[in-house]
Amino acid sequence: MALTLREMIDLTQKQYRLRLLAGGTHLEHVVTWVHMMEFTNITEFFWGNELVVTSGYALQKEEDMFRLIDTLEERNCTGLVINVGKYIQNVSGAVIAYCEEKKLPLLIMPWEMYLTEFVRDCCSLINQSSRDEELLAQTVLQVIQSPQLAEVHREQLEDYFHEENGFRMIAIRAEGSRRTAGLISDQRRVLRLHTALRTFRFSYLVFRYEKRFVVVLNERSKEAAEKAVQRIRQAIRMVFAELPVYIGISDPADTYEQLAGCFHGAISASRRAGLQEQSVVWFHDMGFYKLLYSVPDDTLLLDYYHEIMDPLLEHDRLNHSAYVETLFRYLLYDGSLQEVAAKMFTHRNTVNYRMGKIRELLGCSLNSQKERLPYLVCYHIGVMMKLVKNMEAQEES
Repeated sequence: MALTLREMIDLTQKQYRLRLLAGGTHLEHVVTWVHMMEFTNITEFFWGNELVVTSGYALQKEEDMFRLIDTLEERNCTGLVINVGKYIQNVSGAVIAYCEEKKLPLLIMPWEMYLTEFVRDCCSLINQSSRDEELLAQTVLQVIQSPQLAEVHREQLEDYFHEENGFRMIAIRAEGSRRTAGLISDQRRVLRLHTALRTFRFSYLVFRYEKRFVVVLNERSKEAAEKAVQRIRQAIRMVFAELPVYIGISDPADTYEQLAGCFHGAISASRRAGLQEQSVVWFHDMGFYKLLYSVPDDTLLLDYYHEIMDPLLEHDRLNHSAYVETLFRYLLYDGSLQEVAAKMFTHRNTVNYRMGKIRELLGCSLNSQKERLPYLVCYHIGVMMKLVKNMEAQEES
């Protein structure tokens, strides 16, 4: 919902008689603020996506204009508006061509239009757009937390989202140093994501949730999600620079009430991506791990793991043995002593002896599926939390 230059032009063009001279194919960039500027030295305080408005008082020479254009490009500004008629009578063809080359939208406004009023009205539009987006994000989060509220908020949601198009969500998280939290909360990162997504025909919403960005796509198709992820990954290379970024993509949802499942699926997939150091994970492809990664508190999983496995973990710690690995391989190979022995490069009788001791330590015969299930779950928790190596993946390789 962030305001783009194209939208701002549409909303103000008639009143201020704006005319676009260059950069017409680059109007989808978000406008963060509008600055009235006569000298280029203030651009050092810009942080990207500003629209610059000038009377041209200090830019009457062509070379001054070229320097300004270079500076605006360097600062990732969204565009330039010149108030023509007093200091600058006409914008030269060379300046127009240079703006085209630099992909910088260039507009002119007649002198009788007041720059201060234009700046005030544009900033007001930006503030209103920001408030609308924040309000929509709060509404979506309320529906996620309490799906029964979807009907209460239906009218507000329908103002922006079309339920018949369906939904997907994308959760994005950067991991790294302590600087990460500051980077995540920086509004610039949201704006880059907006710029990456603005060309889509369907509606979307971007909001921050804890240490993640969440993107709500008003489109259920996998193709649309793949395209969005591709655009997002291109954008976040600039956004997060050296930090590894992990993306989780939800299953589709058909109704407002299903946004909760969509949200939790995206968050779970991004957690798996981070823990397994995979750049992109689809919730659909997570199999059994959908259940584990849907547990919001890792402490619950770790407590369960230690509750079940501590007798063997303690034995391995004190005796430098491999009872945990032996048990997990025994379960994965469906009780085949021969296969366990082959994979652990030991004798079958040794494995048989270990399994006898393991049964004693656990107080469990491991004969039935019911008895084996808790230990298989612990294996998957161990893989998830990187407490044990993924023996299934080892087999596949």
